[in-house]
Amino acid sequence: MKTLKISIITMLLLVCFLLPTNNIQSVNAATYKAMCTISEDGQVLYEYNKDVQLPMASTTKIITAIVTIENIDNLDDVVTVADQAVGIEGTSIYLRHNEQMSYRNLLYGLILASGNDAATALAYAVGGTEETFVELMNEFVQNLGLKNTQLKNPHGLDAVGHYTSAHDLAVITNYALNNEIFKEIVSTKTKILNEGEPNVRYLRNKNKLVFTEEGCIGVKTGFTDNAGRCLVNACERGGFRVVSVVLNCGPMFEECDRLTNMAFTDYELKTFIEPYSFVGTVNVVNGDKQEANVVTIKGFSKIIKKSELDNYSVEYNITPNLEAPVTATTKIGEVTVKYNDEIIYSDTLYSTSEIKNINLKHKLDSIMQNWFI
Repeated sequence: MKTLKISIITMLLLVCFLLPTNNIQSVNAATYKAMCTISEDGQVLYEYNKDVQLPMASTTKIITAIVTIENIDNLDDVVTVADQAVGIEGTSIYLRHNEQMSYRNLLYGLILASGNDAATALAYAVGGTEETFVELMNEFVQNLGLKNTQLKNPHGLDAVGHYTSAHDLAVITNYALNNEIFKEIVSTKTKILNEGEPNVRYLRNKNKLVFTEEGCIGVKTGFTDNAGRCLVNACERGGFRVVSVVLNCGPMFEECDRLTNMAFTDYELKTFIEPYSFVGTVNVVNGDKQEANVVTIKGFSKIIKKSELDNYSVEYNITPNLEAPVTATTKIGEVTVKYNDEIIYSDTLYSTSEIKNINLKHKLDSIMQNWFI
């Protein structure tokens, strides 16, 4: 019996060792096939199987949306819906033959209602053909340097060779959210398209966390039999943003909400250096003033784990004495931020003072220099 107890303990320790180290409490392997939560600066906060290639259903439409936005100058231009978009299987906004709609409204139909017909209509309107548009999607992914994503269509219906990873999808979403148009669309709760017209449509965001989670800004749900339930969720609190991705996850809303709340509990945006802040003074030799003010120009903030705050330090290295003249461009020292004695940021310190040199020799040199100019 004693031997059995030891074996069980050994197995448990082995399991814990093999699980990802990005905060063990985040891992719920029975709930999803893959998960990744990142901050807006790209830090991986929590992960499980983050680089495994998996189908991602309608979260594909995140890429469809940002590729459209980046390739169309005027999203309010009206296009005629391609016949290939009418009657496509799966979720739909029920586009009609020869119906006309703006790129912008098609994007709302794409994201809020997850319209596969809207995705196809955009693909033909932007690329001319679906194949050409998918090439644009794959070029976009490659330009981000991602290796675990490949697209075969603009809507996310199951297809051989159509896949992403939790981490790739988080990175793509982080990038897309820097676009204000994309951010506005994915965070919209409800939208009426073509109001007052016979083809009016009432849309409601399928990501229910937009309605219930503090600071939620969308982004996209997805489901197919092969991909399971998928969700990409973004949230802003405390001055920074996190993106959580769960792939093939039954309780996708609950899991993303849990990961989001955990991220804002464990992490914070810490300002180590305030921009344009007064640091101190430095002695000035041979000047009409005896001291010069020392200031920072740029600031530095970083998303950090709260429990690791004591591992960071800020150091100021200031020149002990300055020889006049001193101007606003005079470099006076350097400020560095360290994590466990490793420099993670450095910048130059400057003076805000204008101090003339009162040394007689300096004055004579200046007169002679100006005389012969």
